[in-house]
Amino acid sequence: MKNKTAVGLLALGLLAAAAPARSELLRLSLLEKPAPPFTLKLDLFRGGEAAAQQPAGRGAAPVPAEPLQQAIADEIAQSVSFDGLIVKNATPLALLNVSGDFFTVREGETILGKIRVLKITREMVTIEYDGQPYEIRTKGD
Repeated sequence: MKNKTAVGLLALGLLAAAAPARSELLRLSLLEKPAPPFTLKLDLFRGGEAAAQQPAGRGAAPVPAEPLQQAIADEIAQSVSFDGLIVKNATPLALLNVSGDFFTVREGETILGKIRVLKITREMVTIEYDGQPYEIRTKGD
């Protein structure tokens, strides 16, 4: 048993001696180099024209409202679902799934400080986000 252990240790020592002293398995030395500066050569929002230098302190151009509203509507459709209707004391309550978190809400309540429930029916819930109404249909419809 001692011979096998000694042979194993000797083999490990020979392998370690055979490997170059500076070889790296995970080239961590690459992380020590500074990253090259980022430069934008083409303005993707102007059809590939060269980007004009904006004066310092000037913010980005405002995003048109219509594409922004469509992006918000798509995000809401993906992250909010109407999973069920509960009637308690003749008051309709909606079971909403917001990004995996479930909420039981009634009309007029606000979820996460930004989603307000406007109307609850059997088929859908109307919510308000950022001043815009959105309809969320019953899951499965």
